[in-house]
Amino acid sequence: MNKRSFSKSLSLRIIGIVSAIFFVAMVVIAIVSHQIIADESTRSTQHILHGTISELEKPLNTVEVTTRAVAAYISTLQTQPNVLQAIASRTVQASELINGFAVLFVLPDGNIDTLKPAIFSYCDDEGIQEFHPDQQQLQQLSAFWNLKQLQQTKKAAWTAPYEPLDSRSTRIVSYCYPLVDSKLNVYAIMISDMFIDQIESTVEALRPYDNSIATLIFNKDNIIGIKSSDSDLINRYKHSFSGNSSFQEVVEDLKSNKDSLHRRVGKGREIAFVVYGPLHNGWKLSITCPYKEVLRRSTQMHIALLIIGIFGLTIIYFVCRRVIRRMTRPITELSVSALNMAKGNFKAKLPEITSQDEMLRLHDSFIYMQNSIADYIEQLKSTTSANERMESELNVARNIQMGMLRTDFPPQLCALLTPAKEVGGDLYDFTIKGDQLYFAIGDVSGKGVPASLMMAITRAALRFVAGLGLPMNETLSRINNSVSDTNSNNMFVTLFVGRIDLNTLHMDFCNAGHNPLVILPPDGEPYFLKMKANLAIGLFDDFPYEAESIDIQPGTRIIAYTDGINEAENGAKELYGNDRLLETIRQMDHNMDGHTAVNLLYDSVKKFADGAPQNDDITIMSILL
Repeated sequence: MNKRSFSKSLSLRIIGIVSAIFFVAMVVIAIVSHQIIADESTRSTQHILHGTISELEKPLNTVEVTTRAVAAYISTLQTQPNVLQAIASRTVQASELINGFAVLFVLPDGNIDTLKPAIFSYCDDEGIQEFHPDQQQLQQLSAFWNLKQLQQTKKAAWTAPYEPLDSRSTRIVSYCYPLVDSKLNVYAIMISDMFIDQIESTVEALRPYDNSIATLIFNKDNIIGIKSSDSDLINRYKHSFSGNSSFQEVVEDLKSNKDSLHRRVGKGREIAFVVYGPLHNGWKLSITCPYKEVLRRSTQMHIALLIIGIFGLTIIYFVCRRVIRRMTRPITELSVSALNMAKGNFKAKLPEITSQDEMLRLHDSFIYMQNSIADYIEQLKSTTSANERMESELNVARNIQMGMLRTDFPPQLCALLTPAKEVGGDLYDFTIKGDQLYFAIGDVSGKGVPASLMMAITRAALRFVAGLGLPMNETLSRINNSVSDTNSNNMFVTLFVGRIDLNTLHMDFCNAGHNPLVILPPDGEPYFLKMKANLAIGLFDDFPYEAESIDIQPGTRIIAYTDGINEAENGAKELYGNDRLLETIRQMDHNMDGHTAVNLLYDSVKKFADGAPQNDDITIMSILL
C-alpha cells in the first residue's frame, strides 16, 4: 500500500489551508473590485454623457439664436422677395453652422397645405445657391419640417434628420421657428438647416469602452450613432434586451425626457449598463456599455494574480515539504526504532537528537519506554507464569468440585450444574436409603473460589447430617450450626432439603431461603410449591427451622433450580423470569426422561440469553415420581 509521508501530508495540509484563504481572498477582492470598477465606470460614463450633451447643444444653441435674430429682423421689414432672398443668402454665408436658410409664408386662410413658394438659400461646394421648390417639393418639405405640428404648437422645434431635395448630399436637420402675429396666427416660418455629419461623428466617436454603443434618438424611427459595422453587436444587444423589464424602463424614461440615470440591463454574458439623458430640444442621448468590457482589464489582472498565486503556492509547497522533512527526520528514524522494538528488539538504537525542543523530549520518552518495556516484560513473564499456575489450579479445583457432584442418577432423578466461572457456589446432592430418597439443592452467596469453598463445606455437612436420619428441620439446624462455625466472611447458603417415601410418595422437606420448587402434576398446570422461607444457613447459630410435608400424586414431576435460571439476562438486560420458567416446564411431557427435561430448561435459558455472558451459576434438578 502506498503510504504518504508525514512531511508530504503536513505540507499538503498547510497548502490546503493557505490555498483556501488565498482563493477566498481572491473571490472577495474580485467581487469588491468589480463592484468598485463598475460603479466608477458608471459615474465616469455619466460625466462623459453630460459633457457630450453640452458639446452637442453648443452648435444647436448657436443655430437657434441666429435663427431667432434673423426672424426678429425680418418681422420689422417688408417682405419683398429680393430683400428676403438677400437675408437668406447672407445668413447662410455668415454662419459656419447654418448650411441652408428658408423663409416660408402661410396663406391668409392659415391652411398649411397650400404654401407660397419658399425663399431658399443653401451652400454647396460651388458656394451659395438658390433653391426654388415647386408645390410638390414644398409639400414634401413640409412633412420633413412637421409644419402642421409647428402651426398647432406655435413653438420652435428641431426636425429629425432627412435627405435634402437640393444638390446637397449630406443629411440635414432643420430648426423651424414660427413668426406669430398679434392674433397668435402663424404667418411665416424661418427654417435653418444644419448638416448632421458633425453631430453624427461626435456620437459615433462616443465609445468609453470597446463594444460600447452611443445613440442620439430623434424619434422612434430616427437614430444616429450606429455604424453599419455594428450590426452584429446591435443584434446581440437586441437579443439580450428583448423582454427585459429594466430595458423597458429605460425606454419609458427616454420617452418622458428624464434626466441622466443608469440601469443594469440585458441578460447572460451581454449584461450592460445604460446612461442616458435628454437634450434641451427633446433629442435623447444614451450610452450602452457591456460590463464584460468594463471589467475586462480587472478580470485580466485577477487572472494574472491567480496564476502568480498558484505558482507561489507551488513554491511554498516544495519549500514547506523540504523544511518539514528536515525537521521531522528524527521522527522517521524514531519510527524505524519503534518498528524494531515492535518486532522484539527492545534495545534498538535510537537516533541522536541535538535540538533542545520537543524532539529531545520524544527521544527521552523512547528511552524511558525501552526501559519500561524491559521491566514490564519481566513482570509479564512472572505474572503469566503465576496466571498459568492459577489457571491450572482452578482447572484442578473445577475438576475436584465437579467430581464431588454425583452423576450416578437413579431412574427418578437427574441434575445439571453449570458454574458461571471456573468454579461455582451451586450444589446438589441425593441419596437413596431403602425406600427413602434424600435430595438437596443449594446456592452459596457470591461466585468463584470463595463460593466453591463454602459449597464444599456445606456439602460435607449435608452428607454427614443426612445420614443420621433426623427430621428435616433438625437436619437443617445442624447443617446451619456447622457452617456458621466456619463462616468468617458472613457468606450464606440458600438450601432446600427433602425426603420422599418412594412407596407412599409422601415428602417431608425444609427450606432455608431457597427458590420454591415447581410442581408439574400429571393432569394439571405447573405451579410453585408454597413453603416457608426460613433463614438461609450460615448466618446465625441455632435458628429454629420449620419443616413441612406434602403428598404427591404418581406421575408428578418436581423441578428444583437455583436463581441462575429465573435471573438469567439477555443483551437487553431482560430477566428470564418465573413466567418463562413455568411456560418451559409446561412443555415437559410426563413420559420425558429426566436428562431430556433438564436439558430442555437449560437450552431455553441459553436461547433467551442469546449469547449474553452467564452471570450466575445454573443448577437444575428433575425428579419424576
